[in-house]
Amino acid sequence: MLAHGITVRGTYRQKPPALPGVAWYPVRQLEGPEQWQDLITDTDVVVHLAALVHEAGRAVKDRWPEYQRVNVDATLVLARACRRAGVRRFVFVSSIAVYGRAAGRVDEHAATRPEDNYGRSKLAAEDALRAELSGSETDWCILRLPAVYGPGSPGNMSRLQALVASGVPLPCGAIRNTRSFISVDNLVDAILTVLRYPRSIRAAFVVSDGSDFATPAIVRAFALGSRRRVRLLNVPVPLLRLLGRFGDFAGRALGIRTAVDSHTIDSLVGSLLVDGSRFREVFEWRPPIDGARAFELAYGARPGGPAQSR
Repeated sequence: MLAHGITVRGTYRQKPPALPGVAWYPVRQLEGPEQWQDLITDTDVVVHLAALVHEAGRAVKDRWPEYQRVNVDATLVLARACRRAGVRRFVFVSSIAVYGRAAGRVDEHAATRPEDNYGRSKLAAEDALRAELSGSETDWCILRLPAVYGPGSPGNMSRLQALVASGVPLPCGAIRNTRSFISVDNLVDAILTVLRYPRSIRAAFVVSDGSDFATPAIVRAFALGSRRRVRLLNVPVPLLRLLGRFGDFAGRALGIRTAVDSHTIDSLVGSLLVDGSRFREVFEWRPPIDGARAFELAYGARPGGPAQSR
């Protein structure tokens, strides 16, 4: 979809995905400036997607240098290369993690209060690219995204889907939350809209497509889509948060990597709604696929539908 009508050069570190119409180039060190100049010569726009993200159970103290190198330094190096090469627009895919996990509801006016290395590094990368591209001919746009979902997507959504498919009882019955997501298909359309925008942007936006779901509803949809019965246990939310804090302690103090930590638990029990109305207004954008329909296309059932539960 992204390559439709556009000549696309993609970079990879291990193995490139099978995307038709994309010319792939290996990049070993994202923060290495020497590799970018030839790659972006005669390039109109650059979309920067690469990042080191949170990994469940790795709540250790000494990982900031990794986040700094991959998320901050590499972004600055690429932005500088774009400025020198005269790239028309630089699009940086950031995260709502810059607002912190306790924000509740976010838009462009919400205060940024990142609570972990990932969120702090994405905010630092935003600041670095703003400073680097200030006064240059290269326009820029920052997209702060909620969790992206789609077939084969990594992260908590795929792990939750695998747990539902395994048939094990899940402690989600007492969760009462609503959390924003975005379909990968709608995200691609939003990025294309930014690429084609005819005027200067130089701003950050939060983006959503109406995929606002509760965790139990997602679990039931996975169960329906995979034709599995699911048992939801009514485990109190404070107990789940305590389990997450134990995972933090095990990672930091004991060096033990667990399946959960506070970040993972909060993504399951916490509410975080994204108000993407400003992005829609500025770019006159409407998601091509309804959020619930996009989830159904990805996983076989809509959140909120009847469940095969017991």
